[in-house]
Amino acid sequence: MEQLTIDPASADLDEMILRGTLLHGHLGPFLVAGIRMGLLALEVLGSPGYFGIRAESDAGSITPQSCLNDGIQIGSGCTAGKGNLLIVDANAPRARFYIEDGAGVEIALRPEIVAGFRMGDIRAESEKMKTLPLEELFTWTNLSSS
Repeated sequence: MEQLTIDPASADLDEMILRGTLLHGHLGPFLVAGIRMGLLALEVLGSPGYFGIRAESDAGSITPQSCLNDGIQIGSGCTAGKGNLLIVDANAPRARFYIEDGAGVEIALRPEIVAGFRMGDIRAESEKMKTLPLEELFTWTNLSSS
């Protein structure tokens, strides 16, 4: 079986957002942020995505924050169906990603970004998420597997 890979350096973000929108049902800033979060995790961990990586999302199951989970699936290739995406109801827009050697990274949306999502226009905030520098969008910390 041929396995897909994701190269975060050459990924077509617009195409990923289109696929995410088709999966999710509509465009939204948490979806776009989740895609970028997944891509950042792959970059930091040197992972090709889909397999050999797992994600634990604290975004929970209440919208709109839970929309981050669908973006994480598109950006990292981790999915609930494969069992390498665990969704925890911690009510926080963050996720941890681990690869097989135990290296990991925790990535969180900055609070001021989340506040903008809740106050701004959904389409405008989604577009903003496409181009905002990663350092302005997220904080991240390297981890060791527990």
